Amino acid sequence: MKINKSILALALGLGSLSLANAGTVYLSGSTALRGSVYTAIRTAGVVFTAVPSTTLYDGGSAGNNAGSGANYMAFQGTLVGGSGTTTLLCHWSGSEEGIKDVAVPATSETFIDPSTLDGADHGTNQPTTVSHSAIELCFADNAQSFSKTKTPVVTGNSKIGVITFKWVRNPGLWTGTNITFAQIRAALDGFCKRAVFSGSLSDTNDYVYVSGRSSLSGTRVNAFGTSGYGIGTLPNQIEINSGGVMQDLDGAGTYAGDFGYSSGGTLAKTLGANTTASSDLWNGATGFSVVSYLSVGDAATAIGLGAVELTVNGVPFSAANVKEGTYDFWGNAYVFKANAVVNGSEADTVYGKLVVGVPPTFNGVNAIKLTDMHCTRTGPTSDPAHN
Repeated sequence: MKINKSILALALGLGSLSLANAGTVYLSGSTALRGSVYTAIRTAGVVFTAVPSTTLYDGGSAGNNAGSGANYMAFQGTLVGGSGTTTLLCHWSGSEEGIKDVAVPATSETFIDPSTLDGADHGTNQPTTVSHSAIELCFADNAQSFSKTKTPVVTGNSKIGVITFKWVRNPGLWTGTNITFAQIRAALDGFCKRAVFSGSLSDTNDYVYVSGRSSLSGTRVNAFGTSGYGIGTLPNQIEINSGGVMQDLDGAGTYAGDFGYSSGGTLAKTLGANTTASSDLWNGATGFSVVSYLSVGDAATAIGLGAVELTVNGVPFSAANVKEGTYDFWGNAYVFKANAVVNGSEADTVYGKLVVGVPPTFNGVNAIKLTDMHCTRTGPTSDPAHN
């Protein structure tokens, strides 16, 4: 008995030592969900006992976005139920990248160098970064079965809600207010004449293009899946700058292809550009139009800069239309934890607290609680079914 008590005492001592010398947890994934995650983590008692020290980079102007739009985040504090200081490093790299990060232990991601954390919002500045693999947690806008990384299967996953999206257009030659799935597919293929959108025989000299997200994006997975274009189909997307100039994306005069922004926030800031008189550098025409898919939050940024919100198949976006399934440009939101995460570890603890703590931050518009939905879908390639 004495030996057993000694062993038990030693085990308890080691457990206390582990908690007291808390470590670092790494999280990546969905840019569309980062605002909700930021709010949950910054709420005392959800993940940390108090509002954690927060270091932010690569967002809006320092302080203007209240931190929620930063692509790099770091939080430091004491976990609820723990002791010592835990550091939670986040890189919002996109849903597809996040799933790969968690599923494939060898995948490396960049995070803020922990030695530089100062609790400040550094706005658009880029951080000093370190590379890290074996990432423990991620958020995603889709299930792994609809991801490019289908194996190894991540067994630790929780569906926590619904994330919503919008289609918008820039101030270009096409001035419509509705987009159909057939038009989306045509535009994603490239060289889509404006007549396909306007129905006018005279609109055959200029084109409507898609400016969208990279293949690492869950927003793209949902846009390509719901429209029937095909999640894995390679598009002809373009990029423009804030002045409406079409970008040469590979330096070889290839203006359209499998290109896209890693951040929805960066994409949104280009969509207010007027391209009615811009040179179409892909085909030599004067003037063109751009349509794009964005999270509801990023769409608000684009609309504020001059972009126009589009109805989809004649149905306007509203929370009620999403909940009833009549507006179907939305995805299922998930939290994943790597298979190597040990039960009871810091990463496991953070995972559990995020699963419970993030849904209450959903505002019912940008993201919706599962309990408020009146329909469900297995993924972006299936239609919503009413409960």
